[in-house]
Amino acid sequence: MKRGIILTGVLLLAGWMSGCRDSDRLTSVGKPRPPGPTPVESTPTLPDSETSQPPPGRPPPEPEVVDPPPPDPEAEVLDPTPIPTTEGVPGPLPGVYTDKGEAPETDLIRGLVSFPIRDPAALEQRIADIYKPGGPRFRQYMTPAEWMAKHAPPEKDVNIVVDWLKSEGMQVPYVATNRLLVQFVGTVGQFNKAFGVKVIILSRKSPQGGNEPHDVYGLTDTLKAPTFVQQRIHAVATLDLPAETGTLPGEFGQPSTEPPNPVSRGLTPQQVARAYNVDSLYEQGYQGQGMKLGVVIGASFRWKDVRAFWKMWGIEREDPKVIQTMEPPVTRYREGTLDVEWAAAMAPKAEVHVYMGPDARNTSMLYTYNEAIARGEVSVITTSFAHREDSEPRAVQEAYSHSSTMAAALGITVAAASGDSAGVDMPGNSPYVTAVGGTQLKMNGMTVTGETAWYYSGSGITRTFATPEWQKGLYPMPAKRAVVDVALNADTGFWYTWLGVTTPNTGTSFSSPIFAGLITVVNGARAEAQKPRVGWLNSQLYTLPEVQQTFRDITVGVTDRQYEAGPGWDIPTGWGAPNAEGLLRTLP
Repeated sequence: MKRGIILTGVLLLAGWMSGCRDSDRLTSVGKPRPPGPTPVESTPTLPDSETSQPPPGRPPPEPEVVDPPPPDPEAEVLDPTPIPTTEGVPGPLPGVYTDKGEAPETDLIRGLVSFPIRDPAALEQRIADIYKPGGPRFRQYMTPAEWMAKHAPPEKDVNIVVDWLKSEGMQVPYVATNRLLVQFVGTVGQFNKAFGVKVIILSRKSPQGGNEPHDVYGLTDTLKAPTFVQQRIHAVATLDLPAETGTLPGEFGQPSTEPPNPVSRGLTPQQVARAYNVDSLYEQGYQGQGMKLGVVIGASFRWKDVRAFWKMWGIEREDPKVIQTMEPPVTRYREGTLDVEWAAAMAPKAEVHVYMGPDARNTSMLYTYNEAIARGEVSVITTSFAHREDSEPRAVQEAYSHSSTMAAALGITVAAASGDSAGVDMPGNSPYVTAVGGTQLKMNGMTVTGETAWYYSGSGITRTFATPEWQKGLYPMPAKRAVVDVALNADTGFWYTWLGVTTPNTGTSFSSPIFAGLITVVNGARAEAQKPRVGWLNSQLYTLPEVQQTFRDITVGVTDRQYEAGPGWDIPTGWGAPNAEGLLRTLP
């Protein structure tokens, strides 16, 4: 059997493990933890994918060869001189990426070309005006059409790059709604020829302890592209295996809708709503009605599980709307399932939109994240799929942040799990994303008895983004953007249903969807009072004392990187634990 065929099979099997927050870092309740009381008894870790092996599918079609378009006599002269360009493709990195040699030229490949925002300085100023309380443009959010007219990459520039990719033999199946991203598909050989490189295979150490390494594509060369391409693009942002083909298998089994016994082994949606004062808004009739909440996931989720989970806890709500952003998925992840379960549970009357890519690799996740924003349909977005900042190329992080900038302009709140490794994750490292860290919440029934910083709360000083203006008042002032911004429980096990089994588990994978649901309920209450949605939160979190004072300050605890919680803002927990009614009362 050819090496390329063997490699493709191995990579496709590992694909669901590569970028999913759950499979990367979701902490089993049985995970060893630092000395101290264990709030939930140990339970086994469930498998991450519904199928232990992807179902066989048809081989992907060979990319069509498209002749280059005839020259336009009135068009500008395009300079074909190759020059180096930026890239978002990893290279060998000791302890993370190990070089295994050149990839076979017949292997298939997919990736994203990212484009720069037009007139970014004007966009930054507009965002500053939108979020300046008392200013003439305060909360006057841009519409998607206005953003496109003023800040989208010119359509002509995108078309020129698309035509060039096709002339090199590659397909371009997807162009993002906001034109910030273009997906290409081809062979390794076609990519090598187009960009003057030799794609290599890297063995990537799994971010989750105990899992085997998996293979990804990488580069040791600098990408080269014609001058007319280089002048128009931001980067080749991702390079991945093709999306797996086949059929999504049917869902087996019928989960029980009876609450687990004893219920005290994990946290229920009702307990969480009480802990963060969302239930006081429920009692006033605010449950997110009239609002749209977006959940960004890789691959699919289990409908039977999410419906059983809601029914188990007495939550009556409509099914989510699924938006398939790219190729259809052929498997399901528990991460996506728990994200949908908890985001929808916290805002039971909101309309939930699930933005679904084919898998959890960078190509799928970055494109799907961007598309959730670009469509401009929702007021809040949550994502728990990401990777550590220190193992991802800068261009990937910048592309996530460019999309997040559009979200701020449109008045979309973006929440991201900060991760469970005590380091910094993307996209939460972007200044335009609210990074949600982890705490250890202790409850006696419906009463909060304590909350401390979580030992594994993803947090720290980012490497990529400069210190935002609104963080310059912190003491000491961080050298770059610091995370986290807020924090919720990630250490006391949350109940969730996966593969028909309801069990408690932990991680900031739960914190982000819960916070997103909380903000959705706040937005619904604001709408009934004729107030606009809250949009991008960060600048007001850091500059409005009345908002800060509504948080439950977490002053005790330390991470395994020795970041300590203390009075006021701190790295492990940000401003602390949110109070939904307090945010409704104080956010202008």
